[in-house]
Parts: sequence; C-alpha cells; structure tokens
Amino acid sequence: MGRFILHAAIACVAAFVGVSWILRGFPVSIINPVGVGELAALPAHLDTTFGDTSVRDAQKKLWELSQPDFGKPAGEQYQIRIDALQAANAYAASPCDPAMKAKLIAALTAYTRAWQERLNCKRSGQSLAGCGDKKIDDAAFAFSTPLDLQVREAFREAFEQGGVVKADIPAAVRFDSLQFTTPALWLDELPLCLPQMRANAIQE
Repeated sequence: MGRFILHAAIACVAAFVGVSWILRGFPVSIINPVGVGELAALPAHLDTTFGDTSVRDAQKKLWELSQPDFGKPAGEQYQIRIDALQAANAYAASPCDPAMKAKLIAALTAYTRAWQERLNCKRSGQSLAGCGDKKIDDAAFAFSTPLDLQVREAFREAFEQGGVVKADIPAAVRFDSLQFTTPALWLDELPLCLPQMRANAIQE
C-alpha cells in the first residue's frame, strides 16, 4: 500500500512538471560558453531598420539589369538605340567617310535628346545640380540596359577614331552628349580621322 502511494505521488509531481513546461512554451536551457560581457561585445551583422527595403531594391535592380530584355524601350526609343549602335559601328569602320560622320552626329544627338527627355529637368546652364538625385538616378538607370551599354561602347570606339570635334555637335546637346563619347573629344579634339593622321605621320 505504501509503495502504491509513493508511485501515485511521483506520477502527480511528474504530471505537474510536464503541464507547467508545456504552458511555458517548452523552454530549453542552453549552456552558452560565451560570457555575458563577451556576448555584448559581439558586432551586429544587421544595420538596417525594420521596414528598410534598400538592400532588396538594390538586388532587384541588379537582377533586372542582368536580364537581356530588361527596360527594352518600345517603338521610337528602341529605334533610337538601334540607330545609334549602327551609326557608331559604321563610323568606326569608315571614320573618313563624311556620310558616316553625319550619321554618327545625328545618332548621338537623338540619343542625347532621349536622355534629356527622360531626365525631364529644366536647367539653367549645364549643371545637373538643380535636377535632384532622384531624377538623375532614374535617367541613369533607364539608360543602363544591356542595349545602352552596347551603344556606349560603340560610341566610345567610334569617337576614338577622331574626325569629330565638339563644334560638330549641336549646342543643345553638346554638353550632355560628352558623357556618351570619349575623353579625347572632351579635351584633345581630333579633327582628323585616324587613317588620315596615320598617313600624315608616315609622310612626315
């Protein structure tokens, strides 16, 4: 009889402990080898506040830019880029052809005007300071598609052939267009195309 009472008492204690453990959410004790002072000194790995989506937005933009068709302009805007790519490649192949030079300047002018329209900012002079960071960032992002990157590389190769000076570019787009050309056009203008310069060097 005494043994029965002992077992019953143990069962009641076990049941009480089990129910209390469940009601407290199944707590588990973990031995932490790091002291409290050392734990407080550990550096934080998260420096963004709740609701901050800047990291996610940046990752999304990078992913979008990696897609071949991202931001592919439709209609006229797409054609402006294609025309610019073709005109730049044609001039790079025949830099001494006046017709190719005229097409290159026309393509650069149209491309720069499209960028100005996307910027949508009224400026006094050449500075972009009054446009605001958002408009500048939006325009830069809109003109950073894979196709735009091809256009800029083609422009760079074309203008490195020489034969074009800043005065050849219409005044309305002259300053803004320099970002799509080459430093050779910004500072050391090359009025002669590369084949002519090489021919003159041989004769001298």
